[in-house]
Amino acid sequence: MITGIEIKRKMVHLATLVIPVGYALTTDQTLLTFLIPFFLVYLAVDLLRHFHKGLASLFQEHFFGRVLREKEKPTLMGSTFFLFASILTILLFPKPIAIVSLLILILSDTAAALVGKAIGRISIFGKTLEGTMAFIFTSLLIVWIYPDVDRFSGSFAALGAALIELLPIPLDDNLTIPLIAGAIMFYGMG
Repeated sequence: MITGIEIKRKMVHLATLVIPVGYALTTDQTLLTFLIPFFLVYLAVDLLRHFHKGLASLFQEHFFGRVLREKEKPTLMGSTFFLFASILTILLFPKPIAIVSLLILILSDTAAALVGKAIGRISIFGKTLEGTMAFIFTSLLIVWIYPDVDRFSGSFAALGAALIELLPIPLDDNLTIPLIAGAIMFYGMG
């Protein structure tokens, strides 16, 4: 079942499309000039909420508290990992691969969550087969539609990203999905 909180989380997740779209329209230097300082401030706030009671209270009551998952409360937020992964992905991979990797994270992860919660019945590692299939389908669609990406290695990247999203790995999938997808496409190109 999709809750109102989950819809809000996915709306925030979709709002991050501004990063790959912004990157497509600018240069990595332009985007990183904004993204790195924003990430550092965001990381500082995320860390301070664990040590400053006033900030923790303000954070919980007025900002992200309602959409924060239980597993994020004692650690960094998924959005902090997303910003860090965006920077690393842009720095490590050629522009088309970086953009596709970020699109897979944003769109395919959103599709997996919504489909899994709405119609998911078959459970695998705490996720659903239906959600995983939605992840694979949207990832393949992104790879096959986006120009300048090798379709063969991109298809393997879609499958690798789906696997990394499905498996109960202790690292946040906002970090692992784009880096795994990017690495498979980059090294699969030849």
